[in-house]
Amino acid sequence: MKEIDLSSWARREHFSFFRRADLPFYNVSVNVDVTGLRDTARKRRISFNTLLIYLTVRAMNRVENLRYRCRGDAVVLHERLHPSFAHLKEGEELFRLITVDFADDLLAFDQLVKAEIAKSTHYFNLEKLAGRDDFVFISSLPWVSFTSVDHTLSLKRDDGIPRVSWGKCFDADGKTQLPYNIQVNHMFVDGIHVGRFFDALASEIGHIRPGII
Repeated sequence: MKEIDLSSWARREHFSFFRRADLPFYNVSVNVDVTGLRDTARKRRISFNTLLIYLTVRAMNRVENLRYRCRGDAVVLHERLHPSFAHLKEGEELFRLITVDFADDLLAFDQLVKAEIAKSTHYFNLEKLAGRDDFVFISSLPWVSFTSVDHTLSLKRDDGIPRVSWGKCFDADGKTQLPYNIQVNHMFVDGIHVGRFFDALASEIGHIRPGII
């Protein structure tokens, strides 16, 4: 993590402009081509959801603007982000919040996720979140092929943590599409950066689809 020199930061005017807004957050929903990813997950013996979390965080870490955060009147840039995500244990209807440090190796990441889920005893273990903001919050809605979605927020305009959701896959024109939503703070993230994120996500999917990690 490094602190940004606001006096020379190219984004300082945009940051100040959007910081005056009551709600500087916005959502973008798209359909993401995930053709073949279920087979990839099956061959790797990991859950499809874990694979999507892994690819999302890898892509997000490639986009600098998604890693900016406010610290009082300062702005910091995190080197990498980590996932905090909703998980339903089999047989339960109440989700658990699972938080793990990200690992660039898929199989290592999968082991971290499985270990954290297995040892979870509370629905919300907030100790892992305390004093940190180097996260992306992730939830899935696998029962609905949504066209848009919104996210729970505390009305703190300086909250720079991205929120991501995805829905139920559907087939169209011979491809498997995944409804996918990202919510960001306009203080840090413009449309061009959202576009870069989805380009990075497509690149990560394309890289792993043939089984290359």
